[in-house]
Amino acid sequence: MKKKTKLKEIIFPNKKINFFITSMMILGIISGAIFLMILNKADKNNVILQITNFFQKIANNGIDKGQAFRNSLIINYLFIVSIWILGFSIIGIFINILITYIKGFLVGFSVASIFLTFGVKGLIANILYVLPAQIINIMIVMMLSIYSIMLTYNLIRIIVSKKGNNRLMLKKYCVIFMFAIILSFISSIMESYLFPSLLKVVIKLYVS
Repeated sequence: MKKKTKLKEIIFPNKKINFFITSMMILGIISGAIFLMILNKADKNNVILQITNFFQKIANNGIDKGQAFRNSLIINYLFIVSIWILGFSIIGIFINILITYIKGFLVGFSVASIFLTFGVKGLIANILYVLPAQIINIMIVMMLSIYSIMLTYNLIRIIVSKKGNNRLMLKKYCVIFMFAIILSFISSIMESYLFPSLLKVVIKLYVS
């Protein structure tokens, strides 16, 4: 019971900040889906063509999994390192909130694109896409954003009132960063190797 409580405190360290960051992520996901819907017909057809080509590459073993892994790792680490570094500056708090929104936007756009291309049949592909790799990526971005805001708030307290334990907060921040690096590596492996392999099993539902 104590272990569960400690884990909850690590993942959800501040209720107000948790709620705010979660709201920004959800808003980003919804915005990404809406943005796809308001695109003109030509742009939608372009999206459909790209998704279809991607599925066809998977069906024909045309995906370079090694390159896909490197690309995924670079993108994931770019999000992580950017959020972590920006957490050390007061102005970085606003950029990190924006990064959280952008991450949600990209996920929402991707999920909506699969639905647009394959309709109800795209549900299976979306489940494979979102679970568990994208869930992990979303949680990583949210956790880092939450802790970056807490670090910034702690720095402001120290500057203004000389209160706050900066050493303890920095230690937690670094631990979360290392935890995020490891989880992101795992999610990149899932995205690049597990997702295409599982998707190939059900590929006949989408590409004739």
